Formats: sequence, C-alpha cells, structure tokens
Amino acid sequence: ARRCREHCGLLVAGFKSKIAASEKASGVVESHTEMDDLLANVAELAAEEEERKAEKTAEKEAKERDNERADGMRDEAMKGMKKRKTKGDILPALIEHVRERDEFNREIAIRTVANEENRLALERERLELEKKERAAFIQLLGSLTTKLLVPQ
Repeated sequence: ARRCREHCGLLVAGFKSKIAASEKASGVVESHTEMDDLLANVAELAAEEEERKAEKTAEKEAKERDNERADGMRDEAMKGMKKRKTKGDILPALIEHVRERDEFNREIAIRTVANEENRLALERERLELEKKERAAFIQLLGSLTTKLLVPQ
C-alpha cells in the first residue's frame, strides 16, 4: 500500500510539473491524455481532502477555544459567587439558576447541532453539484474529442 501511495504521489507530482511547464511555455495546456485527466482528478481529490482536514482542524481549535473561554467564564462566575455575602437561604435561587443555565445550554447545543447538520447537508449538495459538473464536463470533452477524431 505504501509503495502504491508513493508511486501515485510521484505520478501526480510529475503531472503537476508537466502541466506547469506546459502552461509556462504556451499559456495553455497543450496535450491531454486520459492519464492526464485521471491524474488531474486524483490531484483535485487530494486538494479537497486537504481542505476538509484543514476545516476539521479549524473547527476543533474553535471548539477548544470556546471550551476554554467557557471554563474561564465559569470560574469567574464562581469567584463572584464566593465573594457575596449570604442573606438567608440562597440554595433555591442557586438551584433555579443552575436549571435555567442547563436549559439554555441544552437549547444552544440543539441549535448548534441543527446548524452543523444544515451546514453539512449544504456542503454535501455543493460537492454533489461540483461532481456532476465535472462529470458533465468530462463527458463533453469526450464527445468533442470523439467528434474531432472521427473523420467525416
């Protein structure tokens, strides 16, 4: 598997350098083979995977920052509660406050999940549309190539 991955990496790297040299020389890609198309697809899929990994890392870092900020706010709130002088029984008020906070946090979590699901659905739709567009483009190129190569 490793040798296959390395060989594929070498093919894609060679393809990228070939395309760059071709574009540098003439400004457009000159020759196009089926292997070039396949290597272009592999390179595109690799780029998409890198983008997905970067997004996932960014989301994870944002979540960690939010958790750290929430911990800090919670600690500050608890410090403020320790400094207050108690008058009478504050336990019922504290329990009510905790219930309200928990309910609010649940609602926020539900909204966050719903928003994430919506975002993922939209992302899936976008990727599907791009995939269909690429397939149509490849089919168009194939039919144009066939028409150009078939003598009339």
